[in-house]
Amino acid sequence: MARVTDMTKPATVAHAARSTRLRATPRRAERGQVLLIVAMMALLAAALWLLGWRATHDAIRNERFNVLRDQREATVNTALAEAVDVLKTGRPPYDPYLAVVPLRWEEQVYLCTLEFISLGDADHWAVESRLSTDLEKTTLPLLPLNF
Repeated sequence: MARVTDMTKPATVAHAARSTRLRATPRRAERGQVLLIVAMMALLAAALWLLGWRATHDAIRNERFNVLRDQREATVNTALAEAVDVLKTGRPPYDPYLAVVPLRWEEQVYLCTLEFISLGDADHWAVESRLSTDLEKTTLPLLPLNF
């Protein structure tokens, strides 16, 4: 025999209210899952923050490297090229010969020290270039236009 239920009965309404009331408060097992999800989200947020911090640190380090490379190219390497041009005009007056050459880079003047060292005979020279120290800036002569 088939049972027909009437949806308008008060017992059915009471049963529906009781079932929604029970679902409103999570069971103990469900609360543990929420804690796990929150912990995983916190771990993910920390990992993303670390990734952003590391990327920013690397970008700053690379930019500093590029600026120093550009400065070296505009100062020390340019001074070395000028030293070779002057060396083509003749021989330095004494061995080793030290001189300073001023170079402009980004609205600043840098002084580079050039050191000419003979390699055993008068026709072979080694030339070194570096940024000048404070003592070299005051004591060494400027690089002449020719030897």
